[in-house]
Amino acid sequence: MIDLKRGRVVHAVPGRVRVKLSRDDLTEESSVELRSALLAISGVEEVRRNLRTGSLVIHYGPETLDVAGLTELARAANVLALEVLETEAYATKHRPASSTARRIQRTFLEVDVRLSELSSGRWDLRSVVPVAFGALALRQIIRDFGELGAAPWYVLAWYAFDTFWKFHQEHPPAADHAEPSSLLPADK
Repeated sequence: MIDLKRGRVVHAVPGRVRVKLSRDDLTEESSVELRSALLAISGVEEVRRNLRTGSLVIHYGPETLDVAGLTELARAANVLALEVLETEAYATKHRPASSTARRIQRTFLEVDVRLSELSSGRWDLRSVVPVAFGALALRQIIRDFGELGAAPWYVLAWYAFDTFWKFHQEHPPAADHAEPSSLLPADK
C-alpha cells in the first residue's frame, strides 16, 4: 500500500500536468508504486518520473479529466495530495479572451469561412497557412541553397509543420452553416 504523497502542480496544460514532490517522497521504489497507482486512475494515460528533479509528468485524457478532477481522483485514491497553483493559466480553467482577441478570432473565422466557400470546401486557413510556409521554405531551399538568410528554410519548414499540427488538433465540431459571428462570444 502506497502512502499519501504531497506535491504541488508547477505547470499544467490540458492533457498534461507537471507535479513537484520532495526528493524524499520520490525514491526509486516509491516512484514505481506511485506510477502504478496513478495509472490505475481512470483517464490517466501516462506517468513519467524524474528522480533527480523530484517531479512527475502526468498525461491524461483532456476530454475526460481536467486538473481539478485529476487532483480529486488522486486524493480520493489516497495517492497524491496536490496543491494547485492559482497563478497557472490552465491549472483551473481557461481565462476568457479579451475583446481584442475575440475580434481577431472573428476576423480570421470570417476569412476562413469565405475561403472555404470560394474553394468549395477544399481549402481553409488551417491548410493554407502551413502550405504557404512550406512553399516559402521550398523557395528558400532552391534560391539560397546552403546559405542562411533572414528566414532560413528550416525555420519556415518548422512553421509549416508547427502551424499544421496546432491547427489540426481536435476541437469541438462547429455548426456547418452557422454564421461566423455566431460561433464566437459577443463583444462586451
